[in-house]
Amino acid sequence: MQLAPSGHIPSLDGIRAVAILIVFAAHAGISAAIPGGFGVTVFFFLSGYLITHLLHREFMRTGGVDLPAFYMRRLLRLGPPILVTLAVGAVLVWAGLFQGEVEWRTLSSQVFFYYNYFAQYGDRHEIFGTEILWSLSVEEHFYLLWPALFLGIARGWVGLRFLGLLLGISLVWRWVRFSVLGHDELAIYLSSDTRMDGLLYGCLLALAEARGVAARWFPQGRGRFALLLGAALVILVSFALRDALFRSTLRYSLQGAALMPLFYYAVTRAGEWPFRALNAGWLRQIGVWSFTIYLCHFGVIIALEAHGVAVGSWQMVVAAAAISVIYAAAVAWLVERPMMRWRRLWARRGGRWANCPPYGCDGPHQSRRSTMDLVRSTPCSESLAIASAQVSSVISVSA
Repeated sequence: MQLAPSGHIPSLDGIRAVAILIVFAAHAGISAAIPGGFGVTVFFFLSGYLITHLLHREFMRTGGVDLPAFYMRRLLRLGPPILVTLAVGAVLVWAGLFQGEVEWRTLSSQVFFYYNYFAQYGDRHEIFGTEILWSLSVEEHFYLLWPALFLGIARGWVGLRFLGLLLGISLVWRWVRFSVLGHDELAIYLSSDTRMDGLLYGCLLALAEARGVAARWFPQGRGRFALLLGAALVILVSFALRDALFRSTLRYSLQGAALMPLFYYAVTRAGEWPFRALNAGWLRQIGVWSFTIYLCHFGVIIALEAHGVAVGSWQMVVAAAAISVIYAAAVAWLVERPMMRWRRLWARRGGRWANCPPYGCDGPHQSRRSTMDLVRSTPCSESLAIASAQVSSVISVSA
């Protein structure tokens, strides 16, 4: 991987910003061409890519992965913003400013990351706008499995071909669930067992880079432009095809595979057009705040609509964007900064998380500084928070 002189991984914050903008645009009603669900796929891919890169750095430095610290870092970084956002949402529901219900079983499924299945099979009564937390459940289920599999690969017990086999099995399993078991498109979209391969594609790219094979997979000369064009066309075709079987099965595999060259060149050729724009300061800042924007933006849009602001109007776009960004900045200052000080206290006491930098553990969306600072300083993990539609209307938003 080609790093900037400062040690940063280029383009990742910008990609994260593009993903959250895709999701926001879909929910705000101003994007019919690019489905909001594609933003979810990008977030999944980026999560797997970055966390695998960081796990690899830790393994190369220490010969292993500290699993208790891995999961504790995720808890410390994900927990406070999620809990604060749910608490704020509950207060706003009680005040009549937000819609929905405050019900403990649904809240428990969101806090403990099984909401994507509870939303399908349970009696859910959520705060409107928190339906997007389904995607965090997918990630956490994946990361219960991935560190152990990563260690098996890092120690040579299995190779990259095994990941290819898993990706193929994921595609077949989606077909079985849709065509044989009769599960609908929404169930395929929400379920961890049918969506975790979105993260696995990112993991595969990170490992290919670490082993030096990515440079052989992707052309370094003018052929890269043809590959980039082909990848973009594949993604566009995946948007256009409306067949339910395709959308529930092959769509996710094609999008994951097409994102591999796009990510690879965005990182290794960040100074070239069109990737240069991904490293603009304002876009990177949106990427830094994207997790919290993700947590709040859909509820804000629903609340504004309930108070007479039309979805698809410029008033909706401006108001929802402004409120979401201000909220994200407030959470960064009032919630994340105190947590940084708390972890520094652990560092002075020689605690387990002493090697985590301020705002640097567990999150492409959580980093107050930059994603790139994570890579330079510590083998901490990240959490991709991603966004999607309200569960009850997710198909129409991702259509």
